[in-house]
Amino acid sequence: MTTSPFSLSGTGQVRWRVPLPGRHVVGVSAAADGMCFVTTETGVVALDGPEVRWTADGVGVPLGGGLLVTAGADGYEVRDQRTGAVTGAVRMTPRSAPMPLADGSLVFLAAGPVLRAVTLTGEPRWEAEVPAPAWPFVWHDTLFVAERAAVRAFDRDGAALWRAEPEGDIAGTLAGLPDGGVLVPVHGEEHTGYVVLDPGGGLRPVPAHLPPGDLVVPLPTGRLVLPGWPERDDVGEWRPTVSIVDGHTGAVVQHHRVPADVRGIAAGPEGPVAVACSPTWDRWTKYHGWPGFDLTEDCCVLFLDEDGPRGTWTAGRPITGPLAIAANGDLLVPVSGELVSLG
Repeated sequence: MTTSPFSLSGTGQVRWRVPLPGRHVVGVSAAADGMCFVTTETGVVALDGPEVRWTADGVGVPLGGGLLVTAGADGYEVRDQRTGAVTGAVRMTPRSAPMPLADGSLVFLAAGPVLRAVTLTGEPRWEAEVPAPAWPFVWHDTLFVAERAAVRAFDRDGAALWRAEPEGDIAGTLAGLPDGGVLVPVHGEEHTGYVVLDPGGGLRPVPAHLPPGDLVVPLPTGRLVLPGWPERDDVGEWRPTVSIVDGHTGAVVQHHRVPADVRGIAAGPEGPVAVACSPTWDRWTKYHGWPGFDLTEDCCVLFLDEDGPRGTWTAGRPITGPLAIAANGDLLVPVSGELVSLG
């Protein structure tokens, strides 16, 4: 995960709600002109505030220049972000969602496995073989590829830059850092937590024992927001937590017990941090309403600032996807078949 370019307002007031065609959300992206793009299990929904502009099949990936790619099993289509009109289509079989490079091309994982870069009209630019399994990630115009126990870097032309081996297996997705490096979650005998990988391939462990995973947001201040280790409550039951950790010293700056597992984190260049907590949909349908199992309050968004919690918004139903920050500072929250915009 990465920090949003937009700062969060964090008032917790509902501005609007809109139904979505599907309960579970895979991704939410926001554009500078106010549009947002929600990928559910049924396809992409393009929204201008609460107004649905257009829908399409596949996974939506915003590009520069007012374009967006919708990718499916048989290839991808380039669309106008505001109208959804198709401006180009390429038929191929990608094994990952396409990611944009600064020169306007797209890169994705293809069978082989091979990293393949193409133009928006499908013309090949370059290919590079990578070992399986591999998970590509583009950040600051560098293509990072996470392997089982190493990270490779390629430039925009496909030239190999370096390969780094943290001490341990990679235990989640990479997160982009403001200086162009990446944060790598690792699980090893000597270190479990995170390693900072600088743009030149140098490694520096974050000096703290942290639970590695996919949910971590690096802040511009050098701090990291992530789920903490669970801890026992007053009656001895394990409870989830969220922590803010100094990425340089490893010091825990904030640590809070939360009512349910952390499902999403969002933060901008300044302002508060939003942390979404929720039971899974399966746990909700199985236990909610039983005697002693009112899970309504467990579905919530916690807002944190420099001094700690500043407020909570209760969703009332499971939060079923990642958070995003809109261009106007609203927090976009997927809640059980709808998208809620919080001011």
